[in-house]
Amino acid sequence: MSEQTRVAGIDCGKDFLDIDVFPDAAPLRVVNSPQGHQEVVAWFTERKVTVAGLEASGGYERPIRDALRTAGVEVRIFDPARVRFFAKAKGRRAKNDSLDAAVIAEFTASQTTVPSLPDDPVREELAGLIKARRLLVDKRADLNKSIAHAPVAAQEALSRAVEYLTREVDALDAAICQTAKAQPVLSQTIQALQTAPGVGPVTAATLAALLPELGRTSGRKIAALVGVAPFDHDSGKMRGHRHIAGGRADVRRALYLAALSAATNTKGVIADFYNSLIERKKPSKLALTACARKLVVRLNAMLAKGATWEANPA
Repeated sequence: MSEQTRVAGIDCGKDFLDIDVFPDAAPLRVVNSPQGHQEVVAWFTERKVTVAGLEASGGYERPIRDALRTAGVEVRIFDPARVRFFAKAKGRRAKNDSLDAAVIAEFTASQTTVPSLPDDPVREELAGLIKARRLLVDKRADLNKSIAHAPVAAQEALSRAVEYLTREVDALDAAICQTAKAQPVLSQTIQALQTAPGVGPVTAATLAALLPELGRTSGRKIAALVGVAPFDHDSGKMRGHRHIAGGRADVRRALYLAALSAATNTKGVIADFYNSLIERKKPSKLALTACARKLVVRLNAMLAKGATWEANPA
């Protein structure tokens, strides 16, 4: 990042956008609305800001992201945890919207290379549907657990609620299928993913929507993005247990269930790998996590080659 380049950080909230510039501190707060977005564009133009960093904020960041990119500003979206770790490393414990904007700006300036993927409104809509489905499925599971221990009258009410949630989940499944078909490339990716053992329509859509890097990077990186890559825990002569950490929870959960199905209900490389780990007395959860990693690495290679699972056995 050259000294002449001014970088902005934006803390995105539901109602307001807090903005700061690095290296020149210049805080600004505007309403998170179309009019406020145009104020930000004009403000950036006046100060010759060419790069802006934003944290992923559950969708609140998308309107300003789109407005800035339309105006020609390079926008980078970061994991909030990475920005917070950066702040702690700088010794900055205080946290509020204005301070967060300043930290995001400095963090953005420190990132020399940031891979980015093109915006895809269909993929974002699909991701929203998948996350909504997960919320309903989790709520349904909670209610099902409560039915057996509830009074009779309550059991009937809980059962009706479960039936209602099941209908809504089915409706979302149909919406997910319909949305995926609207984007030919996305639909083709989902179809290819479903050729793998254990990967059904929902898992395939989850991987395609929430892991767009699949098929575009290395196997090591894709495993780390999902959170199924084992990390070292060594110091001096001490060799600690390897543990997975971080990653995208929704993707990891879908991948774990797919690995479980592939390992226990099908035949093939994943099942053989799982059985070999069990024969070596590895704990079942560790074996399934290893299978999930193997599955996503192979899916990544498969998409990179434009193949299907059967055509890409290695």
